[in-house]
Amino acid sequence: MNPTTTKSSADDISSNLKTKTPREVAVLIADRYISFGYPPGHIELEPTEDSEQKFYRCLYPTGVALWSLCHVYDLTNDTRYLDFVEKNYDFYLSGQRLKSSSIDEGGAIAHALLELYKRRSKEPYLQALREITLHYEHKAPRLLDQSFCFELETWRRRTWLDALFMLCPLLAKSADLLKEPQRFDDVLRQFFNYTVRLQDPEKCLYHQGWGWGINRTTHSPGFWSRANGWLSLAFIEVLKTIPYLHPGWDRLLELYQNFCRAVRNSQGASGRWHQLLTHADSFEETSGTAMFIYSFLESANQGWLDETYKECALRGFESLKEKIDIDGNIYGTCIGTSTQDTLEDYYRRETPVNDWHGHGPVILAACAAASL
Repeated sequence: MNPTTTKSSADDISSNLKTKTPREVAVLIADRYISFGYPPGHIELEPTEDSEQKFYRCLYPTGVALWSLCHVYDLTNDTRYLDFVEKNYDFYLSGQRLKSSSIDEGGAIAHALLELYKRRSKEPYLQALREITLHYEHKAPRLLDQSFCFELETWRRRTWLDALFMLCPLLAKSADLLKEPQRFDDVLRQFFNYTVRLQDPEKCLYHQGWGWGINRTTHSPGFWSRANGWLSLAFIEVLKTIPYLHPGWDRLLELYQNFCRAVRNSQGASGRWHQLLTHADSFEETSGTAMFIYSFLESANQGWLDETYKECALRGFESLKEKIDIDGNIYGTCIGTSTQDTLEDYYRRETPVNDWHGHGPVILAACAAASL
């Protein structure tokens, strides 16, 4: 099977970042991000009454990017990055734009707010985190086994792998922050239930979702790189947060290690990972590659993965730089997905230059590599 794939102009990059250090890559993209240097058509800027003020749309790709800027601040100690994050959240909270009605609108955005609060402890941030955490803990729709499910048409039992990142790091970190450890059990339950529903028991990779489109009584086809990338972020952030003596932590680590082994084995010849992890004829996808790099480096530093994973991640990062030009344009990031009924749907997803799913993951990967 080799459908025609949509390719970005990355194939024609005349100058990339081959000689740039990870720190320089992180700063390049972060500086362009905080200067609103990316196309509004992709970023969807929100205008305010003051025409001089711009704010990124309050949705999950922005949450990942703002979280990544916290890492750039940690790396550089340059307050410009944290000032930018704070400015956005002050705007979101003042206009009640930070919502908890939808996982996409609240989960990753609230996770980044929590990371901001760790660095700048303002009471309104803590109050917002309490409210959003309580909403997802008690009001988010669930299946009979208590797994989170999609908020619309819950009778279809629709689940999708992204939710593990959108909710679990937030719930685990807020449990730690608010001294409410009872929430740890619920977080672990999500991973174990989603594994039963979405993981291929032989390949140890995960399907994107269950109950979508024509696949109403089964999982989506193939193993999409970005969905597995979200999972890799969820694993590492939760493992770093829940105490290792907590019941279930060892089981979660074992799941993660088996998953990482499968991801490592699916790495493409170039060092990047493919849109469909087990299909080498699908295009190489930037955001999933970046998330695997971050997760591998973070967990290798924790001692949870051996040195071969660090080597794998660094080879991936050197290859990832080929998808970024000297001006900080990012190529090869798949647009968002909704209903992907067939493998061919994944093959044909567009990869516009500077799609907003790529900025945060690439910065995270660069910061992790720079921190070695």
